[in-house]
Amino acid sequence: MLVTQFSRGFVRFIHVTLDDMPLAATVGLGFGFALLIWRLLRFSVLPLYFRNDPQEYPHWLPGVGHLFSFFRNSDKLLERGRIYCGNTREPFAISIAGSRLYVLTKASDVAEAYSNIKTLSFNVFVQEMLKTMGNSSFCIEQMYKPPSTEKAGFPNPHRKPLATLARDMHLQQLYPGKYLDILSHEFDKRFDCYLQAENLRDCDYARASGHDSVVLPLMVWCSDVFTRAGQGAYFGPLLEEIDPQMTWKFLEFDDLSYQIQFQYPKWLSRKMHKAKGAMIESLIVYFETPQEKRHGDAWFVKAMENEMRALKLNTYDIALLMLTEYWGVNTNTRKAAFWMLVYVLHDPDLYDTLVDEIQPAFTKDAKTPNTRYLVEDCIHLNAAWDETIRMSAFSASVRHVIEDTVIGGKILRKGSRLMIPYRQLHFDASVFGSDIQSFKRDRFLKNKTLTRGGSWRPYGGGTTQCPGRFAAKQVVLSFVAILLRRFHVQVNGPQQFPEGQLGKPVLGIMASKGEIEVRITPRKA
Repeated sequence: MLVTQFSRGFVRFIHVTLDDMPLAATVGLGFGFALLIWRLLRFSVLPLYFRNDPQEYPHWLPGVGHLFSFFRNSDKLLERGRIYCGNTREPFAISIAGSRLYVLTKASDVAEAYSNIKTLSFNVFVQEMLKTMGNSSFCIEQMYKPPSTEKAGFPNPHRKPLATLARDMHLQQLYPGKYLDILSHEFDKRFDCYLQAENLRDCDYARASGHDSVVLPLMVWCSDVFTRAGQGAYFGPLLEEIDPQMTWKFLEFDDLSYQIQFQYPKWLSRKMHKAKGAMIESLIVYFETPQEKRHGDAWFVKAMENEMRALKLNTYDIALLMLTEYWGVNTNTRKAAFWMLVYVLHDPDLYDTLVDEIQPAFTKDAKTPNTRYLVEDCIHLNAAWDETIRMSAFSASVRHVIEDTVIGGKILRKGSRLMIPYRQLHFDASVFGSDIQSFKRDRFLKNKTLTRGGSWRPYGGGTTQCPGRFAAKQVVLSFVAILLRRFHVQVNGPQQFPEGQLGKPVLGIMASKGEIEVRITPRKA
């Protein structure tokens, strides 16, 4: 009886209160109440019925989820989600624009995901990206269609689709051997040219300082040098002759390329598409030029072109597909060189150690180093590289869940996406030490097993592991060695340490939010 009277009284109170409220306040209160009920059902009640599903990091915005937090700082969002879910490193889930995204941060779960090629698909992600890039349906179908008969060209005894066979071709070009030696030589030839004192002074963005020093914005300079070198080493001199501004157009495109990964509509990505379109125009002219008139290019370029023409792809689709190759070649080396130099220049002892260590790599009168010596015998240089990559690798591997799949004892539901954020693995204190936020020059010297463990994933893993990891390391170490041997390099006065850009997704190495100026002075003979 008492409960009934209370209920009636409460209802009358609500009724009178709502009658006295302005309409806007009534609507707002109703919306807030509905939102509260939705949140309780979504994150408190439903999990009771799906106990084997990964725990979801709650949010208050249906249909939006953690979208804004993800683009503001995805690393911090994932860290908060991991900690909220008990910091056990079990799979957990977040919601981005109405889509569920599962997150793996434990090495054993990552290995399990990479070994699953039946119910976790990378191809769906790539095909969607190709559509966003503008490739035709015919092109995408042909790229993923197994050949029906034997054909001339690159050996394909297992009759793989070209999208899969392309990886084998990448391995032939980029793994240690004849083709990588030729490619490295082409890079070194350009580094030798770009790292001449007179050429540094001629850079549009350089300014003289004192008698013979030059001050350069490091990120701009590394981007300019590595993109020009990568373009020339892969495509020869013709592409620069066709479009002298090609590298700068790429840099504009690359800074906005996350819009492709997240499939922005064209009306929200006009600037990116404009830069992409300008590059495509130049690549079309390049691939319409007869092969016998193109010289100095890497083996892969003509070999891949021949495979695509055998599929009857038109030049526009070929140009688009090769733009993704151009993108892959040039997006990471420039950033890796930048961050490695930033860390080295802020550690005077490491700087002096590297200057001494690299000297034997240069034989008498040699302008460029013996890269094998750099990679195999310069232990401090290699340790600095590994620590740089640990600190700056910011990519994530994505898979589509095409059937309900169990990973780490949790059920990942069909139709969702799976994300493996490498930075979360590389900042695992239980593996890399409690000082994970700091650059430690000897971290990989003291524990040489770190690069062999399951938490070391700067290049991805499984069938999608980056085939260019050997080439990228060689060319960056070579550039750093040539620079330190020829010049004194120092930070140009007090400057804020660059902050990593952790909001925009990338294909590998994080960008920098700011710039840093360096002073470069030729060493005395």
